[in-house]
Amino acid sequence: MKRKSTSQFAFFNLRLLIGLFVFLAGVFLALLSFGTFSSAEAQSPKTGNANANAAAVAHGLRPVFAKSFDGDVRTLRPVPQKEDERDWEERLILPPLPIGPESRASQLPPAVPVVAVPMPTPIQNFEGLARLDVVVGGQAGSGFPPDTNGEIGLNHYILAVNSAYAIYDKASGTQVAAFTENSLFSGGPTGTLCDTNSFGDPVVVYDQLANRWILTNFAFVSFPGPGPFYQCFAVSQTSDPVAGGWFLYAVRIDQGAVPAGTLNDYGKFGHWNDGCLYMGANAFGAASGTIFASFSKNDMYNGLPLTGAVGFSTTLGSSLFPTNLLGTQPGQMPPPGTPNYFVRNATSTTFQVRTFTPGPNCGDGGTMSAATTVSHVSGPPPNNAPQPNDPGSLHNLDSLGTRIMQKVQYRKVGSAESLWVLHSARTSAALMGPLWAQLDVTGGTIATTPVQQGIHAPDNTLWRWMGSIAADKDGNVAIGYSTSNGVVPNFPSIAYAGRLATDPPNTLPQTETQLIAGGGSQLFDCGGGPCHRWGDYSSMSVDPVDDCTFWYTNEYYPNQTEGDPARRNWHTRIGSFKFPDCGQGGPSPTPTATATATATPTATPAPRSTPTPRPRPTPRPRP
Repeated sequence: MKRKSTSQFAFFNLRLLIGLFVFLAGVFLALLSFGTFSSAEAQSPKTGNANANAAAVAHGLRPVFAKSFDGDVRTLRPVPQKEDERDWEERLILPPLPIGPESRASQLPPAVPVVAVPMPTPIQNFEGLARLDVVVGGQAGSGFPPDTNGEIGLNHYILAVNSAYAIYDKASGTQVAAFTENSLFSGGPTGTLCDTNSFGDPVVVYDQLANRWILTNFAFVSFPGPGPFYQCFAVSQTSDPVAGGWFLYAVRIDQGAVPAGTLNDYGKFGHWNDGCLYMGANAFGAASGTIFASFSKNDMYNGLPLTGAVGFSTTLGSSLFPTNLLGTQPGQMPPPGTPNYFVRNATSTTFQVRTFTPGPNCGDGGTMSAATTVSHVSGPPPNNAPQPNDPGSLHNLDSLGTRIMQKVQYRKVGSAESLWVLHSARTSAALMGPLWAQLDVTGGTIATTPVQQGIHAPDNTLWRWMGSIAADKDGNVAIGYSTSNGVVPNFPSIAYAGRLATDPPNTLPQTETQLIAGGGSQLFDCGGGPCHRWGDYSSMSVDPVDDCTFWYTNEYYPNQTEGDPARRNWHTRIGSFKFPDCGQGGPSPTPTATATATATPTATPAPRSTPTPRPRPTPRPRP
C-alpha cells in the first residue's frame, strides 16, 4: 500500500486547524454578544481609572483572634506614638478627576429668593486635642495633618487625631481620658505592629444599635515598604468606653486578594444593620487600586475570632467609600437584606454608587456590584485655600481635590431612603465650596438623578472646604467645614450651615454660623517643604439619645504663635447644635428627584464665638 506523503498530511492538518480556529472564533464572538463572558473586570464603559461595569469579590481572611484590655483606659501602659511628618503621603497620587459630560438637568439655575435664617448657635463648644498635648503615652499629635475625626454616643464623645484618642464627657466637655493609639493596643497586647507602630488615619464609629464603640487606625513600619500593613480595631466591650474594657484585633490587610506590600491608605468605615462593619481604602505600593472589606460586628462585640473578607480591584476607581447608618428606631432601618452602598465621586459631573452584598457572617464571598452612575452639578477640582499673613500663598491649604472625605450617611425618613454625600469643588468665582447631594436609594433602587444638590457658596469671599454632612431624624441637614481667605481676620476657622426638611429643595438657607474663629495661619514647613496639608477630613455625627443634636469636629489655630514654625501646634474643636423643631412632629419630606438645583443664598455674617477654656481632668492616681 502506498503511504501518503508527509507534505500532504501536514497540509490537511493545517486546513483542519484553520477551520477549527475560525469556527471557535465565531462561537466566541456570538457568546460575547450575549454577554456570556462578561467578567468581574469588564472593560467598558470606563471613567478615568474606573470601570462602571466592573464587579469584584471579597475573599475571606483567616480568623483574627481577639486580645483584650479589661481595665480602665486611664490606667493604660504608656507607649509613645511614632513622630512622623507624614511626607510619604505626598507621594500617594490619585488619578486626576475626569471631566464628566455636561448635563443640563444637573446644572444650577439662577438663584431663587429664599428666606435666610441663621443656623442654631452652639450648645456645646469645647477644645479637643492639640498636637503638643500630653496624653497617656506622650505627645498626642504625630504629624500633619491631624486627620480629625469623632463620634457621639450615649454619654461620651470620642475624638481621634494622628495618633491619639480622647474621651470627653458630653454633658460638660471635660476630657475624661486620652491616650496614644499604641498605648491602647499595647493594653492587649496584640503582639503586632498595632502595639508599637500606629500611623493614624483614625476613624471613630459608634454603633447606636448595639451601643458599642469601634476605634480603628492603621499600623506599619514604613512606606514604601514590604509590609505587613495592618488595620487595627479596638471594640468596646460595653457602652462605657472608659472603664468597660476593649477587645483588640490586628487585621493584616495585605494578604490574600491584596498583594503583599500594599498600603491600605485613607480607610473609611460605616456600620450597617446586617451585622457588618464595612471598609473602603485606597491601595498604594506593591499594587494600586481599591480595597474594600467587611467584618463581623457580632464577632467583635463578643470577643470571638473575627470573620472578615477583603477585596481588591484595579477597576473600581479610587476613594470608593461605604455608607454609615443613622437612626435608632426599627422604622428608620434599611429593609432587611439591603446591601451596603459604596459611593465615589467619579467625574466632575457624576457619582458612582455600588452595592456590596456580604458573604456569610460578613466573610468570604461578598460581592461588589457594577456601578450606577448618578449625575451631579458640575464640580471642577478646586484650588487650594489661601490664608492671611502668607505672601505668595506659599503655605496655601490643601483642598484634597474632589474626593469624598468622610462617611457617606444613610438616613430613612418615612419611606424615603437617602444617601447624603459631600466633597469639595471649585465655585463659579474660582473659590472652593462643599458640593453636597441627597441620593435616592428608596426600596433599593439607586436613582440616577439626585433628590437635591448644590455647591455651598453663599458669597465670593471665603474658601469653604474639608466638609462633612449628616441628617437628623426629621431630615434636617447640617454641613460643617473649614473657612479661610488671604485677608485678616479670616484665618482658617470652623463653621457650619444647613437646611430644614421643609426648606425649598437644593438650598441651604439656614445660614453660616461659626463654631470657632481661627486666630492664626499654618505658616511652617513639614516633610521638607511648605506644609499644605489640612484636616484630611472632618466629622459630623448625630446624637443617638435624641437623634436630633449634631456634633462636629475640625481643626484650627487659636493664635498665630501656635501656627508659627517654633510651635507647629494644630488644635481641634468640638461643638454641638440642634434645630429647635427637630422631633416636634413636623412635616416629613418625600424625596422626589429634581432635575435642577438652586444656588445657595448669600449668608448673613455671624458673630464670632469666643473660645472657651480647655477643660483639664484631675489626674487619676495610678495603682
